[in-house]
Amino acid sequence: MTKPTTARTCIVEAFLQLCQTLPCDKITVSQLTKKAGYNRSTFYAYFNNTDDLLKQLENELFQLVDTFLPHGLRIFRTGMPTAEERLLSQRFFKSNARILAMLLGQNGDPRFVHKMKNHIRKVLIQNLQLTTQQITPQLQLLIEFIINGHLQVLVYCYEHDSPLSPLDFWLKLRSFIDQPALLAAMTAKSDKSP
Repeated sequence: MTKPTTARTCIVEAFLQLCQTLPCDKITVSQLTKKAGYNRSTFYAYFNNTDDLLKQLENELFQLVDTFLPHGLRIFRTGMPTAEERLLSQRFFKSNARILAMLLGQNGDPRFVHKMKNHIRKVLIQNLQLTTQQITPQLQLLIEFIINGHLQVLVYCYEHDSPLSPLDFWLKLRSFIDQPALLAAMTAKSDKSP
């Protein structure tokens, strides 16, 4: 049995549709309610304003990242996703790729991009159990590169309807990486040269 569509879901869907053509910070409550087919009071039953809608979407995505990232790290380390992890990955991307692509893409919210990167960085550092002393400038740069790359692969796969899923791309990429050398580079002492 399918779950009935709620007014909230319709409003969020209208927001995502409008994000395809308008910057998300330019979308008004009036545009949203007209597109969703609801009145303003229905919108305000769920959200204080469009920033609140965006913040609620962000929080939902952050919770999903918290759930998915430990599995993603294990998959990247081993290169061998379990059947359950492959299914989890497919569900995660199928359910969230569109929202992430909209918020991270051309009409997305630069504040969200910054918050998402910081959130992923924090979760990544916690899951890798890195200490402050281990986080060298090289490691910070590498983490930034990895986060940006992964987020943009997700956006690209969605926008171009890629036959290669982000998980399959990352598994192929992993096979090209010399992991011992990468780990050594991540933990190398910072060079002080200008």
